Amino acid sequence: MKIKPCRAVAMALMFFPALVFAQGGKTYKHASEYQVAILDQNLRVATGSDVTLGKSTTDAKLGAGGQGIHLLHTDAGDYRVEAPINKGLSILSAMGSNAYNPPVTYHNKWFMDKVQPGTKVLFAAECAKPNKKHPNEAVRCTFYFPDPDSSNHEYATIGDFTPYAAGDGSNMQKTANTLCGTGKLRPDVEAQLCGGTQASIPAPEPAPEPAPAFTPIPAPAPVPQQQ
Repeated sequence: MKIKPCRAVAMALMFFPALVFAQGGKTYKHASEYQVAILDQNLRVATGSDVTLGKSTTDAKLGAGGQGIHLLHTDAGDYRVEAPINKGLSILSAMGSNAYNPPVTYHNKWFMDKVQPGTKVLFAAECAKPNKKHPNEAVRCTFYFPDPDSSNHEYATIGDFTPYAAGDGSNMQKTANTLCGTGKLRPDVEAQLCGGTQASIPAPEPAPEPAPAFTPIPAPAPVPQQQ
């Protein structure tokens, strides 16, 4: 069947807006779940064993390049994010492994490797429910990071979340109450611990001067002579 040129042009114009809308409407899948965190530190752990809380899908050891770890801080607690895993290479390594050739988990390089500590980052986290008896223990999480080089791609990776315990929990105040003013601390530590003032042990009061062994008798006043 032949299609006339004018009809073909009309059909193309009809489908073009729908195609543009479909491309422009696609965006980050977890955008409604994003939260803000501050990157504390980027680490590269080369321990020779998996440092995750649970076993990896391949139960594998780390590759020679080590495992990328990114520590994120929020008001609710701290997140430990692992660099995304190269599933293809890791699965191939697991398939070809044996007792003498253990499998290797390969971690990909990604944009977080170049983010400077102190920078704010966006991410979404789906974490397991905390243990009721131990609510402050770390729980496993799946993370989604928007790709800065794309308007719809997200990086998916794993890690864990450690919520903050209620209260300060610091050892500063009780130690200050015990040691400030005793002279047992270094001057610089005491200046920080004791509110910026270096408390000192009060000096003892001066002892009273000893009383003289005898009290001198004043000389008698001269008697006036009569004329």
